[in-house]
Amino acid sequence: MQEVVNRILPLAVNFDDDQALDCWAFARDPQYLGEIGLSNYDGFINNAHGGWRKWALGPRINNEAEVMKAVTEFYQKDGLDVPVYVLFISDGGVNDNRGITRVMTEAAKLPIFWQFVGLGGRGYGILKKLDDMTGRVIDNCDFFELDDLDDISEEALYENMLEEFPMWLKEAKQLGIVQQ
Repeated sequence: MQEVVNRILPLAVNFDDDQALDCWAFARDPQYLGEIGLSNYDGFINNAHGGWRKWALGPRINNEAEVMKAVTEFYQKDGLDVPVYVLFISDGGVNDNRGITRVMTEAAKLPIFWQFVGLGGRGYGILKKLDDMTGRVIDNCDFFELDDLDDISEEALYENMLEEFPMWLKEAKQLGIVQQ
């Protein structure tokens, strides 16, 4: 996971208004780990909240819907005065299709775009299908899969990460989800 932080931080510091990214981890339970920026990215995974082995995540089962809900609520409390780009990384084992569908349908009304990345795993389930899911006011997400983060250049990684975001932003502005 530290390599993920190292690879995405350059995009985040250029993309975010405070040059940092908010970070969560999850298993059964989600945990907000804080902001990652240029001053604290080195060793973040081994240092944040005592390091990844001490994170309060509960049993090591995936509960994507719960962390998606926590992320949505976090940004709603923050005011959502700017569009939010969420990079959601999964190693697979996705199983709460109904819960994820419900959260994504509700989140489509908000100025939040979700970029799902399947990394080095399998069983991504509904995450692969969210892009084509009906019943939302706007397509608010995308998915791509990588077997190994080392097998992709920065340029290709960023291209994949931003493939649908500009289209979403334009449509979200037209629909009044994102303020001009």
